[in-house]
Amino acid sequence: MHPKHVLVAGATGFIGQVLVRRLLASGHRVSALYRSRKPEGLEEAAWISTGDLAATSLDPALGTGVDTVVALAARVRPAAAPVTSGPSETERIARNLRDFVIAAGIRRVLVGSSIAARIAETEPRNARGYGREKSAADRIFLSLPRENHEVVLLRPPAVYGPGMRNSMGMLARLVDKGIPLPLGSATAPRHYISLHNLVTLMEAMVAADDAAWTSAAGRAYEPSDGTPVSTRDLVRMMGGVTGRKARLVPFPLSWLRLAGAAAGRPELVSGAVDRLKAADDGSLERHFGWRPAERMPESLAFLAAEVRRV
Repeated sequence: MHPKHVLVAGATGFIGQVLVRRLLASGHRVSALYRSRKPEGLEEAAWISTGDLAATSLDPALGTGVDTVVALAARVRPAAAPVTSGPSETERIARNLRDFVIAAGIRRVLVGSSIAARIAETEPRNARGYGREKSAADRIFLSLPRENHEVVLLRPPAVYGPGMRNSMGMLARLVDKGIPLPLGSATAPRHYISLHNLVTLMEAMVAADDAAWTSAAGRAYEPSDGTPVSTRDLVRMMGGVTGRKARLVPFPLSWLRLAGAAAGRPELVSGAVDRLKAADDGSLERHFGWRPAERMPESLAFLAAEVRRV
C-alpha cells in the first residue's frame, strides 16, 4: 500500500480522533484541523489550528500534497434550537471546505454525512433540522466540478463506540442504572454502525486506487453493521454486556409518541421506535473491499467499562 496524505477536518471529534489514530497506525501522513484545542497524544499528525471553520477561509497552501480530504467537521444544533434563516453553520463549513479544495486542487473528498440527510431528501415529512442541514452540506460538496474532483458521501446511521455522547450512550447509562424503560414494544428493526466499522471503512477508502474512486464518485453510501437490531433487543444486549438485567415495560408506542411530542423531543422517540434501514447493495464491498468486521452484541463490549466511567 502506498501511504497517502490525508487532511482531516473535524479531527478532534468522536469519529475524527479515532480515524486520525488509525490512519497514522497504517502509515499514512495526516494533517489534522482543529478549532481551539487539540487532543493529547497523536503527535505524529500535523495539527493545524484553523479557528472557526464556519467563519474562516483556509489557506490553499495547507492542501499541498494532500491526496484526500475527509470532511467530518459540522456544528450540530440542539434539537430544540429555533430555526434561523440563512445557511447553517454546517453549510458554511461545507462551503469553506469546498472552496479550499478547489483552490488547493485536491482531487478526492470523503464526506462524513448522515442517513438523516437521505431521510430529509426522500421523506420530508419525517425530516429533522439536522438531516436538512447535512443534506444541504452534501449538495455543496457535490457541486465540486466533477472533471477535477471526486466526491463520495458516507451516510451512516447512528454511530456507537467508546466516548459516544448521543442518545444511544444515554440509553446505555439508563440500562446500567436499572431504570425501567418503556421500550418493550419497540420492535422495529434499526441499523447502526460501530465506530470501529466506520473508521475501517474510511481507511479503506483513503487507501483505495483510482479505479475505485472513479466508480464511487458522486455516490452516497449508507454503511452499517449489516444486521438491524430493534431497540428492545438493543436494551437487552446492553444489559447483557454491563451485567444488568434490562427492565423493559411494553408501553404503547402511541403513548410514547405523545410523550415525546409533549416534551418537545419527538426525535428521541422516533429514533427508538421507528424502522430505519440503511440501503446496501453490496457496492462498498465491490468498490472498496469493505465489510463490517464486528456486530452486536460483541461490538457493545466496551460498554462494560464505559457506563461506569461516566
